Amino acid sequence: MAIRRMRRMLDDILVPVGLGTLTTLVLAQLAMQMPQVRDRVEAMARSHPVMAMQTGTPPGLDGATGSIILTADSAARAADVIVFRNGVSLGPFTTDEMQILVHAGDVISFRDTMPQGPPVTLYVQDGASDMLYPVTGETITLGGGTATASLEPVAFF
Repeated sequence: MAIRRMRRMLDDILVPVGLGTLTTLVLAQLAMQMPQVRDRVEAMARSHPVMAMQTGTPPGLDGATGSIILTADSAARAADVIVFRNGVSLGPFTTDEMQILVHAGDVISFRDTMPQGPPVTLYVQDGASDMLYPVTGETITLGGGTATASLEPVAFF
């Protein structure tokens, strides 16, 4: 009994509201087809300033910098891996560890000069405390047929 009353009340309210909304939308569309109405609405819209969302990086984050430390499981195999920052070579690993200065948006990539050789795994050992990506502990494995790889673009909080 209570369900019927509730359903009837919803039907009594929702159906007229829905029909009224639909009628208003159709009438607005029809009115915009008339040149005089359209010109007047467009003139009103031009006279009011529009609040636009600002895009891009907030000013405080433009100069965000930090460093990441990459380690390799084998210094001998890592010597065949060339490290790039934004496509510019930083050179190969000379030890099993490399520290790189990075800015927001930088992409760190790797190329194995001996991709058919044994695999080498590179780890992001440490990063700046306010760095979101690449994540500490992220790994890249090269060799065994894999010649290139890259980390996520650098991002800061």
